[in-house]
Amino acid sequence: MNKRKVDCDCRRRRDLAVGEFYGDVVRRQASPQFVLSELHHARGRELPTHTHQTAYFSLLIEGHYAETFDGRRHEYDPLTVWWHRPGVVHDDVVGHSGGRFFNVELTREGTDVLAEAGPARRDFHEHGTRVVWLACRLLRELRHWQPCSALVAEDLALELAGCALRNPGWPTSPQPAWLGRVMQKLHDEPARRHYTSVLAHEAGVHPVYLASVFRRIHQRTIGEYLRALRVRQAANLLRRADLPLAQVAVALGFADQAHFTRIFGDIVGMTPSAFRQLLRPRGSG
Repeated sequence: MNKRKVDCDCRRRRDLAVGEFYGDVVRRQASPQFVLSELHHARGRELPTHTHQTAYFSLLIEGHYAETFDGRRHEYDPLTVWWHRPGVVHDDVVGHSGGRFFNVELTREGTDVLAEAGPARRDFHEHGTRVVWLACRLLRELRHWQPCSALVAEDLALELAGCALRNPGWPTSPQPAWLGRVMQKLHDEPARRHYTSVLAHEAGVHPVYLASVFRRIHQRTIGEYLRALRVRQAANLLRRADLPLAQVAVALGFADQAHFTRIFGDIVGMTPSAFRQLLRPRGSG
């Protein structure tokens, strides 16, 4: 992993590129549209005046943080998310005990996707809102990255990007025909590695629109829905056949048996083995 840490002792203002940060990059995943990074500052420090070449969200996980931009100082506590457009000049101070951060940056492609969806809001910060919970879920996905995490993270990042729009103004039809086609695709091929951008293209809608409408109607992301669909099919397999758990996992697109067991437990509330045992006739082995 390329951890692009910037020297804090630079004298001139820096214009940080995508993936460049002050502090240590603990973990990172990148897609064509987004870069997810968890950062750590081991101690308090004043960061040099700088800008970012791309728009980004930042979540304060732990510690205290303050920044000054547009002539105003803002102080943030943990579970605060802030959004900056590209090129905002700011000075930052990390609290005396250091801090941990989670950044979601838009690449050039991601910036174009957001611009197509509508005009973005000016810089803002929020605490304890939907924006924060989306960022927390993205962070959780980053920390527990699996092959199918790319779709879940893409959905969440698109939803997060949608929060930066001034007025999305999406239609409110309860079940559009195009969404029915997306659902059919997921049900027909649950083990396939799907991508929101591809599903949106096939449905003839914008990816941000698809992610937002899907969430509004189904109360979950496409990736979360697909996981639940896979678990439901796994439950049917466990009920009907005595297949090894590893074989069930592979058949339904999970990374491995351990991944399958974790996801199944999260959704069903018990392990696949316990579920299978529950459905077996009393007295059977």
